[in-house]
Amino acid sequence: MIRRITPEELPEILDKDTIKILVDMCLEFPKKTFHWANISEVLEERGELEIILDIVGKKRRELEKQHYQQWWDSLSEEEKANEEKKHKKMLEDPDEFYGNMGNPEYP
Repeated sequence: MIRRITPEELPEILDKDTIKILVDMCLEFPKKTFHWANISEVLEERGELEIILDIVGKKRRELEKQHYQQWWDSLSEEEKANEEKKHKKMLEDPDEFYGNMGNPEYP
């Protein structure tokens, strides 16, 4: 269960524990409360929102890497080979036309 802080509980000086809670609140999806919206306004006024969002960005990149690695590890050798072929093809010709999703009837 994620611990939350209300805007009234937000300390004047952010310590490591408070920053961790704020990062977890920001990453939560879907949001269970509206506390993050109110806290982000307070942090913006104090000039501290960017600090939290930088940490959130780093955390998201780490989670994406972990997710990608789990996905890659779950593939069979044949699927990995197919993915590598697709990747190599895209590197060779990045401007190749892959389909018209907006108007499929018009090439």
